[in-house]
Amino acid sequence: MSPGEIIWRFGQKRLYSHERKSFARKTPVFDVNAYGNAPQADLSRLGICLDNSNFSVGAEIELLGGYPYTDYRKRWHAAFQTPGDWPFRPSADYSFGAEYVPGDIRTNWELNRHYQFAVLAKSFYVTNDQGYLAELIDLFTDWNKQNPFMWGPEWSSPMEESIRLINWLFAAAFLEASEDTDASELRKRLCVGAWCMAAHVRKHYSHYSSANNHTIVEAAGVAVASVVFGQRNWLEEALALLETEVALQTHADGVNKEQALHYELFVMEALCLVSHVLNAAGQKLPKSIESQLHSMARYARACCVCKGSYIEFGDDDEGAILNLESCKQCYPEYVLALVSLEIGDGARYAEDVACCETLDWLYSQEQVSDVMQLPPVANASVESFCEGGITIVRFDEGRAVLAFDHGPLGFGQLAAHGHADALSVQLYVDGEPVLIDPGTYVYNGNREARYRFRSTSVHNTVSIDNRCQSEALGPFLWGRKANVSAFSLETSEGDICMSAKHDGYAPVIALRSVNVAGPKVTICDSLSGDFGCYGVARFHFPNDEIALNNGGAEYALESGRFVRFEFDASFNSCPFKFSDSYGSLSDGTVVDVPFDRAMSTVITINER
Repeated sequence: MSPGEIIWRFGQKRLYSHERKSFARKTPVFDVNAYGNAPQADLSRLGICLDNSNFSVGAEIELLGGYPYTDYRKRWHAAFQTPGDWPFRPSADYSFGAEYVPGDIRTNWELNRHYQFAVLAKSFYVTNDQGYLAELIDLFTDWNKQNPFMWGPEWSSPMEESIRLINWLFAAAFLEASEDTDASELRKRLCVGAWCMAAHVRKHYSHYSSANNHTIVEAAGVAVASVVFGQRNWLEEALALLETEVALQTHADGVNKEQALHYELFVMEALCLVSHVLNAAGQKLPKSIESQLHSMARYARACCVCKGSYIEFGDDDEGAILNLESCKQCYPEYVLALVSLEIGDGARYAEDVACCETLDWLYSQEQVSDVMQLPPVANASVESFCEGGITIVRFDEGRAVLAFDHGPLGFGQLAAHGHADALSVQLYVDGEPVLIDPGTYVYNGNREARYRFRSTSVHNTVSIDNRCQSEALGPFLWGRKANVSAFSLETSEGDICMSAKHDGYAPVIALRSVNVAGPKVTICDSLSGDFGCYGVARFHFPNDEIALNNGGAEYALESGRFVRFEFDASFNSCPFKFSDSYGSLSDGTVVDVPFDRAMSTVITINER
């Protein structure tokens, strides 16, 4: 830890100690006067298209893990994974990654981001149904009673405050547009609370080794609030931080250094919302950020397999900042449409820029129509992002997509959201997943599962002696990290050959080459160095319908075709658990292929 970080961390501890005394009296956030009086909010600067006619109404939202909203609508401290609640204490006193916490705090935070506040306010605006307003008032009153400022788990993360304040401001804007006098007091309290949250976040930005997507989302929340409340100094500070962090956290080729597509999209949404609010106020996002957004969008677009299906390595907690409908949107398509509408420059990154209701509330039908007239960004047959370490190959006349991970573990000292998946592959055929990433499952409350879902053994790569390539020290912390090197890519008359190696098992070096020719993929794995060990190549499938025969395995596709795997070593199969959505588990099959020094796998796509 650098001297600067040590000083900063001591400063944060002193600040929290001061806040513990200042906010010992449990006060709702809208009654906190520590940051001065809130200026008048100009909610028109949120840029809401109030004449939108394409809307839904509702009083519920989807929760992570499939938990029923009606059972938890007021259980603000629910642990979810266990029957109890998170203990109520000063916000600085929580350690969510500790061994015996009651649940996964990310699941809890989903409820407390308050998407439902914006959905209820919107539903009241379009219907004038007092039931929606009554429900919103009831929830708002109860939440503030149970969550006084700086008390409870909901105040322990500045990023969560930033997401919440944005949803409070959008809720306030819909209430203001309703022109209902019964909603005026609630609107004022939402605005004052949002102001207080933004002022508090400014004092607690994540820095140094704690800086990742959190810092960007925190600054985005402050930027949105600064425009709404007309705070020029806040805005200059937030935009300067965004420029610095976006450049620091993004490779030149557009891949986010956290090595997780979801968090790249999360950052992109934050930046686009800032851009939208700036545009509504007659201002512009800095050019350097716009340029980075285009690079990021090109990478995210390259990860598209087909509508609703994207190649994702690393963590994915399904987080979003704004969702103005009760059901979850397809997040990659929403964000790519958002970029296309916000900073499009002659092409669109999404097939459909009217893919969800949230966009209809941010842009007019004319704006959407104009962008839909632009040509979509076309994906090439080979797209290699060498700095980010992802290469995507489209083959078999475009019906198959293979991704090869040859990048670093993750961002900075912590590499918090990276997985130990160096040299792993993913494969889709006819839009169907064949070789899959295991997903994320949960962050906290189940340390063994957190370690397992990040481990080498659940990814389509080679492990040695069942060890992990990199050393996990905590739920969001890595020690020794595998280093990937010597990546090469060659193309010749339609054939593609790529290879790389890593030192995660030093002194043994793992080398993998991937060759694609027509409908065939050949993967060659080899180990060099001190051989007192064995290797195992693993291949993970999304169900148990694997036919083992004639020295290989066959995977049947819904399209009627099948994928044949042939190994030049003995192999076996067994069930494994993967997580295709946060907090849920599904059954799959893993094929293990033990080998000594080298082995090869031939994958062929066949017609029935």
